[in-house]
Amino acid sequence: MKKLLLLSVILLAACNKQDEPSVEPTQATIIPYVKKHHAKSDPPAQLDFLQLIQVVISSFPNAQASYNGNATELRLLSKRIPSDSKFKTYENWYSIKITRNIDSENWSNFLVEIRDNQSYEQSKTDAFNACKDVWRNIDHRVPTVINELAGRINKYGKNSSSARAQHIIRYGYLFNLDASHFNDGYPVSCSISYNEK
Repeated sequence: MKKLLLLSVILLAACNKQDEPSVEPTQATIIPYVKKHHAKSDPPAQLDFLQLIQVVISSFPNAQASYNGNATELRLLSKRIPSDSKFKTYENWYSIKITRNIDSENWSNFLVEIRDNQSYEQSKTDAFNACKDVWRNIDHRVPTVINELAGRINKYGKNSSSARAQHIIRYGYLFNLDASHFNDGYPVSCSISYNEK
């Protein structure tokens, strides 16, 4: 509970909201995630929801952060749009979202969604790079997997009329990269979660 109270303080600072009640930072402390070197046989990096939020916000200091009422979702959007904006098909979009279950302090899903109407290729590059920018600060094995899946998407895109979504379980994570619905007006996405099986 103390971590959730401090989450309010962190997010208030990130969102520059003045109308929310403030909490004294001394009431709780967040132990920052310290990047470790992972061997190929190691389990996934263990960090909680707040630690992942810290890494994401520090990776994208120019984005605006907002969260839902029960602090189970953090979303970063471009500062050029209102923080309560919703995605609309065929419109430019840039969103990073982290979710957790209400009864857990652990994160459940990390999702990047980017659509640049000027370029399908740029949308893929930006989405996959945003994923890698965060995860290279957590687990050095993750960007390599993203590169592998992005390469598959590019290969399928050259051999057929549409790219296919690619997913894989590796190092205890479930990866899902999807560029297959861009022509239908949707963003390119990169999703990472723990493999619960």
